[in-house]
Amino acid sequence: MNKPAASRDFIVDCTLDDIVNYIIKQVTISVMKRKEFLKRGMTGVIGLSGMTTMLQACTDEVNKPEEDDKGNEPGGNASAAPLVATHWVSVSATGSGDGTQQNPYTLAQALQLAQPGWSVSCGPGEYMGVNTHSNDPCMRISTDGTESNPIIFFAQNYAALNTTGRSTLRHDGTQQAQGCPVLGLGTGHHWYGFYITESLAPTHPDTGPVVCGGKYNRISYFRIDRGPTTWPLFGEGENTYGENNHAAIRFEGEGCQNNLVSDCWIENYSRENAFGSEQGIQLFSPNGSSITTSTGHITIENCYFDNVETALTSKGAGEDRWILGGIIFRRNLIRASVFAPVSGAVNFMDTSGELGRNQVYQNIQVGGNYHVICMQQAGYPIRDIDVINNTLINSVKIGEMEGIHSATHQAGAVGSGWRIHNNVKTGTTPLFNFSDDLGDDAAVQSRSHNLSFGHSRWGYVTSRGTGTHTLAEWQAATAFDDFSLESDPLLTSSAWGNSDLGKLQPTSPARNAAVDLLDLNGGGTGATCHMGAYSNDTVVIGIRPLV
Repeated sequence: MNKPAASRDFIVDCTLDDIVNYIIKQVTISVMKRKEFLKRGMTGVIGLSGMTTMLQACTDEVNKPEEDDKGNEPGGNASAAPLVATHWVSVSATGSGDGTQQNPYTLAQALQLAQPGWSVSCGPGEYMGVNTHSNDPCMRISTDGTESNPIIFFAQNYAALNTTGRSTLRHDGTQQAQGCPVLGLGTGHHWYGFYITESLAPTHPDTGPVVCGGKYNRISYFRIDRGPTTWPLFGEGENTYGENNHAAIRFEGEGCQNNLVSDCWIENYSRENAFGSEQGIQLFSPNGSSITTSTGHITIENCYFDNVETALTSKGAGEDRWILGGIIFRRNLIRASVFAPVSGAVNFMDTSGELGRNQVYQNIQVGGNYHVICMQQAGYPIRDIDVINNTLINSVKIGEMEGIHSATHQAGAVGSGWRIHNNVKTGTTPLFNFSDDLGDDAAVQSRSHNLSFGHSRWGYVTSRGTGTHTLAEWQAATAFDDFSLESDPLLTSSAWGNSDLGKLQPTSPARNAAVDLLDLNGGGTGATCHMGAYSNDTVVIGIRPLV
């Protein structure tokens, strides 16, 4: 994994001219219209690049690492510090302990006794629960924590970073599709570093080994493996189905908001040994979704999704089970499954923006057919979505939902507010796949500074059949994608597992060819940045080491 960037030193000898020029620049930017700014900004790349350099020298806030628990703000991403225990758990505990390091609790005792403010260290070994044969998890902290005073359980050796000395959570179920979730989170529960494989703890359709139903929770440094077993089919004839809506981590519950998944390793949630839908992480809302009851405002960052059908599915389902937004998916590594007809990173289904914009940025995906798609199921607006500074490598054309697919049919009627910028794609898929000429473009608020290479057509519009579209034809037809490129991005590596995956060679045309709309580099939204996930050369993508 890549090492985090260190914060730069504050330089105090900026000249008066530097400061005056900076103020003039900021005033100029503030009065520009967005479209005019995007076009004019890149006509002076050298000037903007110089301004970015000056800003980096004249402020101690440039690329300053954020606190590990900081909210949904773009910026640096620091590594996590080791936790300090107040109580201890051991697999060899007898049940007579007092929770000290010398006389630890059993896990069952600690789950029952833990209070807000506890930080519980769990030693290596296998912790066994009882299969409930239902949606009720076999392990859950009995008392809720709070946003400011959570209850923390952590493994001594984080499974996402270590293959030995793991703390494994499982239950005694043995039949595929008849097992319960292993771990449940309520409110204010933070869990770090455990290992779960569904080979030892099988679950069933419409759930997963980790389920979360409340607020202010955190799941970090887990490693979760679906395992190789093929689950049985259910029903007969047209009603036959497999483990549909099955995921490693599932969020569903009234007001399931303000939760974080970070630095987790999630693997083999693919169609390889499955008959239904497999997801790394899946979101559902209860019936009657509202601002207070909808699932939303969830961040998934710096995770490693290996061999997944879809890393994240935000699934509104039914007539009133909307996902009301605020979904952040950033700095993740994704290897898409080759065993599904359509696979990729993020699927927004009936996902709106009442709880905040939905942002997908600085992710790297290898393989698959799409990076972001939207599948409208129940007619709720799919809107307020940013797809910015991502890298999609060696994507495969299959003729349907490919590249960036802003919505299914009638997107203009039910979707709006899409911003698609600074993305890099290689492989045979078109960069964009739209259902119809007018609908999808009506959903787009702005789109520019993207790069696509290796395709037979820049974009594909279903209603136009298979006509070839060069970048120039696409620009003329859609009035978007100004300052985009149709050239080899010169990636340092396209190989999954390589530490240089997705990085740009020194001569890459994608360098300093984009506008930093999300202020990812800390130089302001008017500064230049690189196209693709590496908006600068020091971004940390994937699981972060401890410091």
